[in-house]
Amino acid sequence: MFAKTKGIVIVACVSFCTLTLLGGRPNVPPRPASGADSSAEAGAVLVEAFVVEVNLPALAEQGVSPIGRAPHAVSVADLLECLDRGQAQVIGGAKAASGSREATSVRTEETVYVIRQTGTPGRTTRTPYQSGSVFSVTVGSISEAMVTVRFDLTYDRFTEKAQSSDVPPDTESWDWSGSAFLDPGVPQIAAATQDSETAVFLLLTAHHQGQ
Repeated sequence: MFAKTKGIVIVACVSFCTLTLLGGRPNVPPRPASGADSSAEAGAVLVEAFVVEVNLPALAEQGVSPIGRAPHAVSVADLLECLDRGQAQVIGGAKAASGSREATSVRTEETVYVIRQTGTPGRTTRTPYQSGSVFSVTVGSISEAMVTVRFDLTYDRFTEKAQSSDVPPDTESWDWSGSAFLDPGVPQIAAATQDSETAVFLLLTAHHQGQ
């Protein structure tokens, strides 16, 4: 299932995908055992979200199966290797700092203007079209060993097209929502989508503020 859409109108055609594709399973630390010390610590954490697009042939070269067949499912290390080789790129991202039981949201916007001819010879108008991202995160418990978060990320971008300048831009959109148990400082695959040529991954990382 994928959420890659194209059209002449900017709309949020989305696909919820809180499970990773390509057979990857998040590197989720186990929940604290009953009676274990899981009390939230004072302070806040910075949660980083990165949207990474990778070519499927590049993952195949590393032995990653596109349908998650054993023995090798996709990992963060695979994505970093593809980035190092220029076979993947970070296409978006956001960061938000929040304390325990707090919600934080950040927004980015990009506007392009399409020039259109009017009915009057020699006169034109500019029509604005917007894209961008909205990243919301609610931090649950905070400890040295684990940070629990609830996240929502909507991201869309303009795509290249070989069309005349008076045609509205095409867009691609992603919308991810879910929960994660993050080992501080360790990137984790939280969600992903794919089509026949590329896969797009959402990576989350939590950092204790001041560290």
